[in-house]
Amino acid sequence: MKYINISFTCESEKISFVNRCEQEFEKRLCEISSRVKNTGAEVLLLSGPTCSGKTTTANKIIQDFEDIGRPVTVISLDDFFKPRNEERSVDGEEEIDYDSVNALDLDMLTECVNNARQGKTLEVPVYDFITQTTSHYRTVEIAPNGVIIFEGIQAVYPEITRLFENRDYIGVFINVDDDVMVNGVFFSRDDIRLSRRLVRDYKFRGASAEFTLFLWGNVRANEDKSIYPYKNEICKFQLNSLMDYELFLLRGYIIDILNEVDENSKYYSKAKELKEKFLKLDTISYDCVPRNSLYTEFLGKK
Repeated sequence: MKYINISFTCESEKISFVNRCEQEFEKRLCEISSRVKNTGAEVLLLSGPTCSGKTTTANKIIQDFEDIGRPVTVISLDDFFKPRNEERSVDGEEEIDYDSVNALDLDMLTECVNNARQGKTLEVPVYDFITQTTSHYRTVEIAPNGVIIFEGIQAVYPEITRLFENRDYIGVFINVDDDVMVNGVFFSRDDIRLSRRLVRDYKFRGASAEFTLFLWGNVRANEDKSIYPYKNEICKFQLNSLMDYELFLLRGYIIDILNEVDENSKYYSKAKELKEKFLKLDTISYDCVPRNSLYTEFLGKK
């Protein structure tokens, strides 16, 4: 449990608090990235549960590898989602399972991995989360001394990691690793990631709060089944992405999003619970956050 007790009397105090938190996270991130770079690995499997901060971590690792003259190619496993009009459901249930390995086109991914192993030019799909279809393909050239990052929650799934057998790879895992008591208000680590996802999906994936809450049960069940049991086995390096200021920041967005959940919805009680917690917090504006923050993943570039 992490305890955060802080109050603000002016905007400058909020900015100072945000900057301290950003510096602490940057220190953790730089340490992990430096250790990864020094392994000399040719493939990185970058994983973590939903809304854990994988993109920010990938960008830092890319920068560090390119600084030593090793070009990096990032392949998002999310781009291998099957189109929404193909069956993607939980066995025996009507609910859609977006996090099951069955949601991925494994044949296409296997071909991509094999071609990358041989240094061939890749035709990588690009998935559109609004239309839930493959929008187009991009051509990727693999440099002889390059590094390939396969990024996504699925990167530690056994069905994925076996594609890299007999290949020099390193696993990196990112997560929110702390439950938090903020000025006497308790947020579990799952509450924090759910709040990140509610805001991100609303802003960038056209998803209502109710739809995100509808998916959350399967998301968490899949994490317990397919991610957490393998993270220590596959991932040599692990990073805690919690930002001490983030719940104050999310407050400015999430209240309006949760207000859209109808009181007759089966998800209303969870929405109400989260909303009541956030209402007890002060608000930190996104203006207080630096342009290169982790939070550009969830709120967009400034």
